[in-house]
Amino acid sequence: MTTLAIVTDADASLPAALQTALGIRTAPLEAPLLVDQETIPRLRSEAGAVPTAEALAACNAAIEGGASAILYLAAGDGYGTPPDLESALASLEVDVTIEQTEGALMGAGWQAIAAAEAIRDGGGLPEALAAARRVRAAVNVLVMLEHPEMASAAGNAELGIVRHRALVYLRGPEVSIISRPTRREAALALLRDRFAESVTAPARAHVAVQHASAGPGADALARWIERELAPARLVVAPITRHAATRLGPRVLAVAWYEDPIEGQPD
Repeated sequence: MTTLAIVTDADASLPAALQTALGIRTAPLEAPLLVDQETIPRLRSEAGAVPTAEALAACNAAIEGGASAILYLAAGDGYGTPPDLESALASLEVDVTIEQTEGALMGAGWQAIAAAEAIRDGGGLPEALAAARRVRAAVNVLVMLEHPEMASAAGNAELGIVRHRALVYLRGPEVSIISRPTRREAALALLRDRFAESVTAPARAHVAVQHASAGPGADALARWIERELAPARLVVAPITRHAATRLGPRVLAVAWYEDPIEGQPD
């Protein structure tokens, strides 16, 4: 019988409790999180590709844990996935399927969670892939960038022209600007309101509030979401230091999707 394990890039920044409960491995296995304040020069000095050896270590940990096959859900942000992933994982002695999530942060993470829950519920590779793809078609990532000039190097030069906050959508490596508020309070209000306006059925929504060294703001936003929308599932998680080398410190993000209505096609 095949024992299928889920591995994903650590920059998905999964909530620790869900990751542990579902047995998801990440590359790196223990990526540091950006919880405390950090300077931009320090983060910039840490920027760079995730070593391919980290993906091998994560997969080997899954194999040592009993996996006979691996589904690797790669972050699609053009930054969090180790280079030469396919050729590196070809050296493993188990079957490895690499699926591109086309996501950033929990845009990728929700897909890994859905795949792991499909396996937990008795499914195999086809069910895990189908679950991840359903989420991929529905997931959104809305981000308030405190220092958008850092994200300008990741695909949108316009972010570096005016150095104040930006409300953006992340879709894989794409950073789409929505607004450029000058005050943080206004930016956070725009993030909250734009998210709330975008949710059509809160009772079917799975919501992740993510942050980089902005824990109090993330907790306050999560309390508001719980009180005003009461989603099906709500989690709060910091992002990795590596993800913050792309997006900057003091980021606040919401990544969410809604389950399809039962009986309707996905």
